[in-house]
Amino acid sequence: MQTDFQLDIDVKKSTGWVIALSIALIILGIGAMIAPMIASAFFTSIIGWIALISGIVMIVQSFQSKPVRGFWLNLIVGIFYVIAGIYILFNLGAAILALTFAFGILFVAEGIFTIIMGFTNKAGHRMSWLVVLNGVITLILGIMVLNSFPFSALWLIGLYVGISLLMSGISLLSAALAVRKVAAA
Repeated sequence: MQTDFQLDIDVKKSTGWVIALSIALIILGIGAMIAPMIASAFFTSIIGWIALISGIVMIVQSFQSKPVRGFWLNLIVGIFYVIAGIYILFNLGAAILALTFAFGILFVAEGIFTIIMGFTNKAGHRMSWLVVLNGVITLILGIMVLNSFPFSALWLIGLYVGISLLMSGISLLSAALAVRKVAAA
């Protein structure tokens, strides 16, 4: 009897984090859909900063581990990361175009794999149709991105990322609530 009670607490605790994440995804998705041009520039500049900071860390790390094999490889890759980060930050328009194309491919792949997962894993039991719907919508968004490329790249990336975040949040929230319902029964 004690283990069932502990299991219920563990399920509530772990699904609580999933519910919090799903609500955050829903809020971020709505925000990106309301201001897609700002979201496009924001997402792209974040990637630029991540590349720049990662490159700096790789360069510093290569000098700290100089006696170890791979010094030149780490140094060169770090320099490329720094160059890519600076290029993204100073050429935001071109980076948004490239990122829009990359997101189109990503959404197509994510949509296909999410549909497959919804049919094979039956995530959330009776709610697996929502996972499949998420995959279908993500796949359609990816196809639309690639079909309209390069036109409207400024708002497409923000809008589509927003829609994808919203749908991922809703399907994740539904799955977590279904798990809680099954555990409570």
